[in-house]
Amino acid sequence: MLLELYIKDYALVEEAVLKFGPGLNVLTGETGTGKSIIIGAVTLLLGGRGIVEHIRTGCDEASVHGVFAVAEDAPLRMSLADFGIDLGEDDTVVISCLVSRLGRSQRRVNGRPVTQAMLMDIGEYLVDIHGQHDHQALLRQQRHIEYLDNFAGEEGANLRRQVKTYYEQLNEHVTRLKELRLSERERAQRLDLLQFQAQEIDAVRLMPNEDTSLAKEHNVLASAGELHERSSLAYSLIHGEDHGAPGIIDGLAGVLKELEPILEIDDTLRDTMELLKTALAACEESSRQIRLYRDRIDQDPERLAQIEARLSAIQRLKRKYRDTVDEILDYRQIIGEEISQLESSSRGIDTLEEQIAKTRLELGRVSERLHKVRMEAAEVLEKHVTHELRELAMESSVFRVDFSNKEDPQGIPIGDKMLAAKANGIDSVEFLLSANPGEPPKPLAKIASGGEISRVMLALKSILASVDEVSTLIFDEIDVGIGGRVATVIGEKLAAIGRMRQVICVTHLPQIACMADTHYSITKEIEGGRARTVVTQLQEIERVREIARMLGGDPGLDTASMKHAKEMLRTAQ
Repeated sequence: MLLELYIKDYALVEEAVLKFGPGLNVLTGETGTGKSIIIGAVTLLLGGRGIVEHIRTGCDEASVHGVFAVAEDAPLRMSLADFGIDLGEDDTVVISCLVSRLGRSQRRVNGRPVTQAMLMDIGEYLVDIHGQHDHQALLRQQRHIEYLDNFAGEEGANLRRQVKTYYEQLNEHVTRLKELRLSERERAQRLDLLQFQAQEIDAVRLMPNEDTSLAKEHNVLASAGELHERSSLAYSLIHGEDHGAPGIIDGLAGVLKELEPILEIDDTLRDTMELLKTALAACEESSRQIRLYRDRIDQDPERLAQIEARLSAIQRLKRKYRDTVDEILDYRQIIGEEISQLESSSRGIDTLEEQIAKTRLELGRVSERLHKVRMEAAEVLEKHVTHELRELAMESSVFRVDFSNKEDPQGIPIGDKMLAAKANGIDSVEFLLSANPGEPPKPLAKIASGGEISRVMLALKSILASVDEVSTLIFDEIDVGIGGRVATVIGEKLAAIGRMRQVICVTHLPQIACMADTHYSITKEIEGGRARTVVTQLQEIERVREIARMLGGDPGLDTASMKHAKEMLRTAQ
């Protein structure tokens, strides 16, 4: 649900904040005041293209922000997760779009930059706009089967899930079979290569992390002479061995010997004495460890040669396979699995062929059941939509659900035919409409006007509102050429849909405006020689005046139109 819309420096709007509520929200105003600007701003949030001409004159950029509430079971959650976008604790989505005169548009969802394509995918779950705009789900044939399946109810949804599962299994089996069905020559060549690589790696008998430990040992052995010499010198300096001058240990012992008589007279240096004793003990332990280290150093040319030969063998494998021993061992495991698969490919082919045949039969069985459910649902849907359209001043209209499917020798068995299958079954569905007597039904996208499309969508939404996945519907120009009793019917239908979905409607009809739960007035003002669009949320008496204006009266006087407006609002309540 769209909670809030913030617009700044967009077209004629200097700054506006619209807070929409549940139910029916209407936007009213004189022609040319800028109602289409509001719809254009929402379209931008749904992935529409940002145009420099939309930036208010004298400004460097235009910005639009929308705050949407997301229900717990909304499919949008999965789409956002796929894009790595976090909903946050308040279960809201904040979409921000900025259009700059430099020609660059910036789009963000909950603070994360997104592409126009990503925003269009997200927008599909948020809002359906119906009217004189490009964002019309009803004109996309691939969406028609979704509307029909929603109308078919839980049985259709369950069958569709089964069809998708079997279809994915079949594709996995077929892909796997193609992999196994390499020609014997290709399979033999591949097997020979992998076996050679495996033998070459196995011959070296690698150990995990061996290259690192060997390199460390090699470094020590290669530097054995220097290490022995330096550790011997260090031992001599601390212990005094092989030098005429005393070592550190002898020096400390001499200091302690001189301090002992002092302490017999004055114990001021007793703490110093203890520190020196500790230092002497530390030096003695250090000299012992240095001596042990020196004595362990082994100048072993034979071991050094062995290590160099081993490192050379490992390096040859690294040049051919991977950069480290651990990576080579991982690669060995991978090719070992492929070797096993190639060696057993003939057995695997037989098993997969059986699985494919079984899955194809199951897919055909479930697809046929889904087709029958859809056919039954389509017959009922046709009657309901046609009835709704006649109530919406399309008395001669006929609505049809057209089914088609393609034959495919490699498809799935349906009766005595082999039909092409998709993840949603064998059916291709398209909605057809005849708006005039004597005209055969034709595809909606080819023959319907904007007003007709809006009324067809209104009819569908009236029927499907309880199962629709999109939480917000926007109807623009739905009242073109409508008046009288039909306008009242449209208002009632919009209000009824508003009980289940949020509805935002741009209207010129008081019969629709009086049904609103939230009412905004769009006006145009001239200030400093410049025009600007002003958006105002109406309350009580302001609504009466606006509806009186829409009735053609003078809202400034206590006229008949004011009384009529009050009566319409009371009736609507």
